[in-house]
Amino acid sequence: MNTKDSLRKEISLKRKSLLQKERLDSEKSLVQLWESVGDSYKTNKVALYWPVNGEILTNSLISYFFKNGSECFLPVISKDEENKRIEFALFKEQSSLTKNRLGIPEPSQPKIIDLNQLDIIFLPCVCFDSRGNRIGMGGGFYDKTLSYLSKKQKTKLIMLAYDFQEVESCLPEIHDIKTDACLTPNQYFSFKE
Repeated sequence: MNTKDSLRKEISLKRKSLLQKERLDSEKSLVQLWESVGDSYKTNKVALYWPVNGEILTNSLISYFFKNGSECFLPVISKDEENKRIEFALFKEQSSLTKNRLGIPEPSQPKIIDLNQLDIIFLPCVCFDSRGNRIGMGGGFYDKTLSYLSKKQKTKLIMLAYDFQEVESCLPEIHDIKTDACLTPNQYFSFKE
């Protein structure tokens, strides 16, 4: 039987072993697929992430949103190691990035937005399942943060992943936050119930 840790280890290794050409081709396909499905989403304020540890590249998607007049935001983790919350900071094309305590680039001069003002939050994942569950890197930062989203808000949660990151089950726990959709280079999954 798979556990979250074994799934995390197996898929992370596969993700890190991708060649640069495969990463770039996947990024291009991801943007092309978004162009075909994105019209149904409000995209004034969009949160993405700066890819690390083999995560699917987001640079072209960020550029796409800039070109289309969206404001883009990147996660900033709390400097307090006890606080597992993320805030989202405005990111502009000329913004400089600094690595945080986990080695993840984030805006150097963060201008924070209220979580509930975001139209879409694109989330990284190690793997996902057909019910909208995800397994992240194991820190719980996104689940903790997303638990503060207002139920009245219409913020959409969309995972970005490679096709091979789909698994039968992410073994969801009570604290895990389900997503609305997942975008891979070749498929768009909608998890509306």
